[in-house]
Amino acid sequence: MMSESKRLHPISAVASFLKQLKELIIPFVLLFVLNGGGDKGGFWDYMPLISMAVVLVVVLVAGFIKWLRFTYRLAEGELRIEYGLFVKKKRYIPFDRIQSLNFSEGIIHRPFGLVKVKVETAGSSNSRESEAELTAILKEEALELERIIYREKRKASSAEMSEEVESEKTGNEEKAVFRMNAKDIWVLAATSGGIGVILSGVGVFLSQFSEFIPYESVYDEMMMFVKSGLAIIAVLSFIVLVVAWVVSVGWTFVVYGDFTIRLNDDNLVITRGLLEKKQVTVPLNRVQGIRIVENPLRQLLGFCTVVIENAGGSVLEKDSSTIKLMPVVRKKRVEGLLKEIFPDYELSESFDKLPRRALRRYIIRAAVWVLIPAVIAAILFWPFGLLAILLVLPFGMIGYLQHRTGGWNLSGNQLALRYRGILKHTAYMKKNRIQSLDAKQSRFQARKDLTTITTTLKSGQAGYSSEVADLEERDASRIYDWFSHGTHNDNR
Repeated sequence: MMSESKRLHPISAVASFLKQLKELIIPFVLLFVLNGGGDKGGFWDYMPLISMAVVLVVVLVAGFIKWLRFTYRLAEGELRIEYGLFVKKKRYIPFDRIQSLNFSEGIIHRPFGLVKVKVETAGSSNSRESEAELTAILKEEALELERIIYREKRKASSAEMSEEVESEKTGNEEKAVFRMNAKDIWVLAATSGGIGVILSGVGVFLSQFSEFIPYESVYDEMMMFVKSGLAIIAVLSFIVLVVAWVVSVGWTFVVYGDFTIRLNDDNLVITRGLLEKKQVTVPLNRVQGIRIVENPLRQLLGFCTVVIENAGGSVLEKDSSTIKLMPVVRKKRVEGLLKEIFPDYELSESFDKLPRRALRRYIIRAAVWVLIPAVIAAILFWPFGLLAILLVLPFGMIGYLQHRTGGWNLSGNQLALRYRGILKHTAYMKKNRIQSLDAKQSRFQARKDLTTITTTLKSGQAGYSSEVADLEERDASRIYDWFSHGTHNDNR
C-alpha cells in the first residue's frame, strides 16, 4: 500500500496560479481600462499596474507554497491528505466512503503524463465541491491509487477472496460497451444548439473591446453595404453562420472525441475528450434512474440521448449527477445497449395514454402564455395586431404534442413515465430508488377526475423530478398504491 507521503507534481503550482488568474481576469480588465486613458506622468498613475503585478507575484508564490505543503498517502484503509501553511489541516477519507475517482487531463497535464483526480464520496461534507482533489499526479500513480482503493473495498466486502484473484478479476471483466464514432459526433454537433452558443460567445467577447475596436466606423461601413444591397448582407450573414457551424462542429469533436463507455466490475467508466481528456467513474449501485431524451430534430432522424441520474456528485460538478451516458445514439440500439449495462431494467415502449378529455387542458396551458400578450398587441395595433393571435397556433400545437406524448407504465418494481416540454423524456425508475412520489389534484382537475403524478430521484445534492399531468384519477391511484405498498420493504 502507498504508505509514504507524496507530493503533487510541481506543475500543480502552475495550475493553481492559472486557476486564480482566471478568477482575476475581470478585475484586471477593469483596472487596465480605467488606467488606459490620459497621460501618465507620475508614480501614482502607474499604481494600478503595479498592484496587478504584485497580485500576480503573490498568487504565484501562494500556488508554490500550496504545492510545497500538500501531501497525500494511503494508510490503514484511508486516503490521508495534509495541507496548510500556518494551520496544518488533515483530511482522512475512509475507502468505504469513496464512490469514485474521476480523472481529467488538461492541456498542462498531457505533455507530462499527468492527470487531475477528483475524489467523490457518499455524504460529502461540502456539497459545493469534491471531497478531495489531487491537482496533478502521474497517470500511473493515479491508476495505482484507483486499483488499491477499489481492491481494498472489494476485500472488505468479500474477505475470503484473495488479492490475486481480485486482481485477475479486475483485468478480465473490463469491457467496452459503447463507443461514439465520427458519424455519431457529426449528428450530435448538427442537432445541438452549439451554433447559438458560439455566436453568443463571440458577441460577448467582442463587447469587451469597445475601447480598441472602432464600432462606429464599422457601423458606418455596414450602412454603406446596406445601401449597396441586401444581397451582400445576406452573403455575409451566411458566411458568419457557416463559420459558426464549423467552429461548433469542431468544438463538439474536441469535447466528445474518443467517447467510450466501459464496464469495470460494478462501475461504469466514461472517458471522452481530445484536448482535455476526462474520465468519470460511476458505481452502478449509485444509478438512480435512466432517461431517454429526444429533441424534435433527433426524434425525426431516429436518434436520442441517454441520461442517467447519479446519487453522488457535488453541485458544481456538472459531470457527476445528471450524466449523459450516451450523448447521441440511434434509438433502435438503446434497448440492447442498456440491457447489457442495466439488465434489471425493462425498456418497454408500451405506455398507457392520457385521457382525451385532458387534451384541452394541455392546449390551454401551452397557449395561455402567448394568448394574453397577443390580445394586448391586437388591441394596441389594430387591425394589423390581429396577426399576433396567430402565435397561439404553434403553442397550441406544442400542447397537443405534449398530450399525445404523455403516458405511464408499471412493470413489477419499475415505473416508467413519458412526458414532453419541447424535449421528449422517457424516464425509467425502480421503486426503491424513488425518493418521493406525489399525487396532486386541483379543483379543476377534480371535476374531470384527473390527477398529476410527480416523482423525485436523488441526483447530486438536490434531486431530479419527473411529472406527468392529467392522468386518469384511477391510474394515478394505482401508481400511488404501487409505490406506498411495500416501499419500505423494497428499500431494505
